[in-house]
Amino acid sequence: MDEGEQHLLLHQEFDAIFGPDWEILSGRGWRDGVHTVAEAARYFDRICDEMIDPGVLAGSERPFIAALGRCLRRYRDLLLETNTLDFAHMQVWAERMLRDGDVAARAGEAVRHLMVDEFQDTSRIQLRILSRLAETHGNIAVVGDDNQSIYRFRGASVANLLEFPRRFPGCLVVELTTNYRAHCGIVAAVGRWMDNAADWNAESQPFRYAKDIVPNAPHTHPDYPAVIAVQGLDARDEGLRLGELLRFLKCNGVIAGYGQAALLLHSVKDAVSGPYLDGLEKAGVPARCEPAGHVRVHAGDEMLVTTIHQAKGREWDLVAVGSLNGADLDTDRVGRNLTEFFGEGPQEPVERVAELDQARRHYVAFTRARHLLLLTATGQPHSRFNDIWKGAARWPELDRDSLARQRFGTARNQPVPPLFEIGHLNQLVVRVSPGRVAVQSEGDSTLIKGRRRPRTHRLSSGK
Repeated sequence: MDEGEQHLLLHQEFDAIFGPDWEILSGRGWRDGVHTVAEAARYFDRICDEMIDPGVLAGSERPFIAALGRCLRRYRDLLLETNTLDFAHMQVWAERMLRDGDVAARAGEAVRHLMVDEFQDTSRIQLRILSRLAETHGNIAVVGDDNQSIYRFRGASVANLLEFPRRFPGCLVVELTTNYRAHCGIVAAVGRWMDNAADWNAESQPFRYAKDIVPNAPHTHPDYPAVIAVQGLDARDEGLRLGELLRFLKCNGVIAGYGQAALLLHSVKDAVSGPYLDGLEKAGVPARCEPAGHVRVHAGDEMLVTTIHQAKGREWDLVAVGSLNGADLDTDRVGRNLTEFFGEGPQEPVERVAELDQARRHYVAFTRARHLLLLTATGQPHSRFNDIWKGAARWPELDRDSLARQRFGTARNQPVPPLFEIGHLNQLVVRVSPGRVAVQSEGDSTLIKGRRRPRTHRLSSGK
């Protein structure tokens, strides 16, 4: 089942699953069916990701936790009765099957090489599955960035990446420290900020690898203010002043259209995004809001307003990150309630989770920008952003002439040419055109004949 089908089944069997414990659940604030199903699905998925036994939960002295365990057991029985799986339980049964040595050996022989992208976003149960599959041959390679671990609320554990060399001793570690996406001013400012955004050290193990990200040296980095601070009286005024800056850039030909820009917020609910949209409209800048969970190709000459989470893996010529005056600390409520049941292994202290997650979340936001990073705040930003805010140029007092001389690409709705670049690895450039792949390295080129895969992915810098 996909998420919608899972929710539908929970609705259809609501009384059977939740009825016996409804008094406890409603006392916890679980209101109507829609709210209860959404909350229960979040808890059920996280319990599966953390490999927590529902029976252990059911034996808890905390009434709410015990009720959760009982509801999950009834839901799990229903899945077995109906021969149905959701994604979380597909992993549960896969992990259980791989506990059998013969099954693990057969699967390992069939899957001779494992390669995992975005490894910082894997969960505890996914690590267990991967480890069992790799036991036969030991051929596993992972790619990840602990700076971009922002899916804790979905069960992701940055410890999987941080602990990989210990779990797989003797593995080769290759550090990717060049940012091919952003202007050198953005790379330097974000790097300094991230180093000081939180106390990343711990007695047992640091919460982050030490690193020094550098810009692409051969690339030309023009001298202009690449990080700009926009200060408003309130969110609507922030949007207005941001719109005035964008109009300046378009009128001077720096950008071809507003489709090259995105405004990233912690939420796109109207209470958060509405004032910004009003301010942008007042400034004459068209903008549209991308609802959570509805990522689609950006078309038209409009500035995109979306969430930081939905921006991950994407990039724009100009990125504005809004409302830095607020603390915006996600608390991972589900994880906090289940922490005592998490398995062994280093865990970030509960009291530090919100701070560390905020730093990683804004690192992702800041590094979506190619040419301009715009920071907005009402009044003074929160103290956590002082390092990057103080070093930014101020709008409108900044050097407008050097900025007006720049030309940042074309509007994002322009058609992609037949021959397009899909990736950079140091001096290696891979180019794809219909029917062929050319690999160039330091002036040499090689033609690899063969069928082109029906789908390709752009290897964006910073990932």
